Amino acid sequence: MKYRHVQIGWAGIIALGIGFVLMIAAFSAVKRVVFPPTVFAAVALIFGLALATFGKLTTEVDEHEFRASFGLFAWPTKSAPLEDIAGVLPTRLSWFSGWGIRITTRGFLFNVSGLGAVIVGLKNGKQFLIGSDEPEQLADAINGSLGRAPVFSAIRGAGLVPE
Repeated sequence: MKYRHVQIGWAGIIALGIGFVLMIAAFSAVKRVVFPPTVFAAVALIFGLALATFGKLTTEVDEHEFRASFGLFAWPTKSAPLEDIAGVLPTRLSWFSGWGIRITTRGFLFNVSGLGAVIVGLKNGKQFLIGSDEPEQLADAINGSLGRAPVFSAIRGAGLVPE
């Protein structure tokens, strides 16, 4: 089964945009030169790189691998060969789980927006979470591509109330 979905992180894009506009306003409001132009350029570059990196999350499933990659440069990327995946369950995140790359009680989380996610349980007992605005479809795509019945008992926190 092939699957590809791009989730746009509108909340992050808006927050970074507002931060960038406020930064420009603050720098232009200064009557005398307090910061050299290189500081302004460096801060603008940081905002631009954050926007390019965390503005979208692409999830893909092909016949061999599941892959989730951030941004325009497909970096950072989290992937797992399908043969290493025990099973995948849709879940709901707490509002304080956040966006970006985070460590949670249920494993590393890769998320650009929203509260929907999937828990990817690996055969070696490890797991990670991938944020998605369509977690049921993503879980079905991965589980359907395994070529065998998924094993949900390998997933810590399966069936529990989200963190």
